[in-house]
Amino acid sequence: MTTIRQLIQTSPAKANELFSKLVDTSENAIKTRERLFADLREELELLTELEEKHLFPVLRKHKQTKDLVTDAINDNKLMRKFLAELAQTPSASEEFGEKIAELRTVFQQHVRDEKKDLLPAVLKALSDEEAQAIVESIEDRKAEIEEEKRAEAEERRAAARREREQTENVQRAAETVIANLWTGPMAAKRTAETAREAVETGLGVVKETAQRTSQHVVQALNQSGEQAQDFARESTHALTVMAEASRLLTRGFQEFSQEWLGLIQERLQKNVDGLTMLSGCRTMPDFMAAQNELMRVQLQQTIDQARRLAEVTTRVADAAQSISERGANTNPRRAA
Repeated sequence: MTTIRQLIQTSPAKANELFSKLVDTSENAIKTRERLFADLREELELLTELEEKHLFPVLRKHKQTKDLVTDAINDNKLMRKFLAELAQTPSASEEFGEKIAELRTVFQQHVRDEKKDLLPAVLKALSDEEAQAIVESIEDRKAEIEEEKRAEAEERRAAARREREQTENVQRAAETVIANLWTGPMAAKRTAETAREAVETGLGVVKETAQRTSQHVVQALNQSGEQAQDFARESTHALTVMAEASRLLTRGFQEFSQEWLGLIQERLQKNVDGLTMLSGCRTMPDFMAAQNELMRVQLQQTIDQARRLAEVTTRVADAAQSISERGANTNPRRAA
């Protein structure tokens, strides 16, 4: 069990240790000085609070210790003055070190006075019950302060966890959005493949027509009379279809290629703009708002792109179908 003697004698230990560390720092150790001074200020304020709220009120009740309280309070006021001045003094300055040394002198004199004058008077004037009550109240207050510090530390850790989780959630959501940003181009690519197949179908018809026409010419060279005239007319028709097919399909393919490249460039630029907007978000509400706007723009863009590609694809497909039907009617057996 802690006694009033032990309490008064051991209370300055932590402050003295912080003073020693702080005095040994150089002017270049800015961060270390700031950290040590913050700890020292907290410790000195705690010591004066405990004295003035738990010890001095009891000492004022006794004639032998009443006058000693006044001197102790004056010492505490002087220490608070030094602490306030130090808080306004740059830690890298020479003045800071000088003021720390002065404060240390004041504090150590205060400790000596308490051990020399205050402690004997307390032991003489107070009953064992009064002394023990002071010790218990001070230790209870210290326990409360430690609990408050633990609660604050836990709250800081919890806040850090929440912030970290929020950041991770934003990152995961960003990854999902980034993946979705490429859905539009992939859909456009599938549409392009459909159109390319239509163009290839038309070109295949042209190739077949050209082959049949070549066969017609060979057969025509081996025929005479009316058969040769029929072959000539059918060959002329086939050549006309082939020329028209080449012209239409070439123009359609060029139009589609230009439209396709334009859409891809437009989508890529929108993706870059979207990523820039998302990268500026720091909270989940901001991210969700940006994501909703991005998805709205992306949906509208996808609809517009699908419509534009569908128009080109339809024109190319219709041309291919028409050519296919006309080319199929060119049958060399009709003239045989």
